[in-house]
Amino acid sequence: MGLFGSIYVGKSGVSSMSYGIGVTADNLANLESTGFRGSRPLFEDFFARATSEAPPYDQTGLGARVKDIQILYHGGPIKQTDQPSDLAISGKGFFVVSDGQEIFFTRDGQFIPQKVENDQIRLRLPTGYDLLGWLCPEGNCEDLTAGNLVPIEFPQHISGQATSKVILQMNLDAGKPPEESNLDLYDKWDATQPIPLPQGAYDFKVAVPIFDSLGNRYKLNLYFDRTSESRVFEFLAAVDPSLDSRGSGRWRGALMSGKIRFGSLGQIKSLEELTYITDPTGTRVSLGPNDFSAEGFPLLNLNLDDQLLKIALDFGIAFKQEEASWQRLDDHASTAFASPYAVINQSSDGYPPGDFETLSIDEKGIINVVYTNQKSFSLARIPLALFGDLDLLERAGANLFKARKNTTPQFFAPGRNAPGAIFGGALEQSNVDIANEMIHLITFQRTFQSNARIITTADQMLEDFLRQV
Repeated sequence: MGLFGSIYVGKSGVSSMSYGIGVTADNLANLESTGFRGSRPLFEDFFARATSEAPPYDQTGLGARVKDIQILYHGGPIKQTDQPSDLAISGKGFFVVSDGQEIFFTRDGQFIPQKVENDQIRLRLPTGYDLLGWLCPEGNCEDLTAGNLVPIEFPQHISGQATSKVILQMNLDAGKPPEESNLDLYDKWDATQPIPLPQGAYDFKVAVPIFDSLGNRYKLNLYFDRTSESRVFEFLAAVDPSLDSRGSGRWRGALMSGKIRFGSLGQIKSLEELTYITDPTGTRVSLGPNDFSAEGFPLLNLNLDDQLLKIALDFGIAFKQEEASWQRLDDHASTAFASPYAVINQSSDGYPPGDFETLSIDEKGIINVVYTNQKSFSLARIPLALFGDLDLLERAGANLFKARKNTTPQFFAPGRNAPGAIFGGALEQSNVDIANEMIHLITFQRTFQSNARIITTADQMLEDFLRQV
């Protein structure tokens, strides 16, 4: 190889190191880019074999060239944020996003709830790419491990829902002696008085909030009292008489009465003498087979502002029509122990209208949306995309990757025992190590200078030679 060849060898080194410095500069420029994956240049020697030369002159090194730019996919540090929609992946996998036409993959979890058409909200990257996920059927997300990938969206505003069921798990005080008289709560009710059932006429009262179909809030009062039997308590369901649309009379506001029988160990056994108070004059009608919900709970009929509500009363026991018997629901059955009256569990399925307030996302990728009416819904599950060979991905800009043609990833449900889990309220930082990049920068700089010196040295030697000619 002559002096001219040496200049070209030096030029290849200068060119390669310039490319390496460019890769390092790109890494350093993206130190704060969320989920960024750094790269490193790979070099190889440029070799030629001259067949007309004798050994060892038949093997000539012609310098260096860039072999590949390798993307480094190891994880970056995770930083907590105050934004619940921020997401970070611990372990393997990529979020799946779309611009409406193509699918991309990213480790950038900086998603923002953005309002779209039809009063809906979508989780989107600031660049406008929609987060894709699996919608949960009827709010059941735990068992969801596959499905169609669709943009995750939810309503900004939800309408109110009428109450259809009230769950009331209580302990009724069996330590209080039975009453000597058999005067029922029904007989004590008098809507013509300022207080239809004054304190002292009953042992225990529970006020349950209920809602109509417009989301208006009302109060259902349930009164409980001892009877002359040691293990039997009576109850009366009523509303404020002014809310009763059936007219006026002594029993205005009174809706249903009945008795609750308990066993010797304090367990609930049955509901007895269940009757409707059908009008304000006090007409009573026993409940028939059609007056129970499909689950076997007695249905309370309630007319509020000309809206008829049917509310199932669940005290932890249900009537099985096919067996004509009562079945205790052990997970929330009411009891009668010798301890004070108490409400153990109280809930109802009605709620007023509400606006989107916040959301939370757990390690399984399950999105829970919370509204201003304190109702929350499990909406969707965020899957992660897994590639067996990460070299099948290529950069698409904006912290996105795109799968090469005919490449299909595996989608999995994240979690503690999965290849990757999701952290809500956190972001994964760039995986670039600034110390390593500075070392690379120094190395590339010195190599660049050495190759530049080759060029200047060869040039000086050529100049010296030409001076002698």
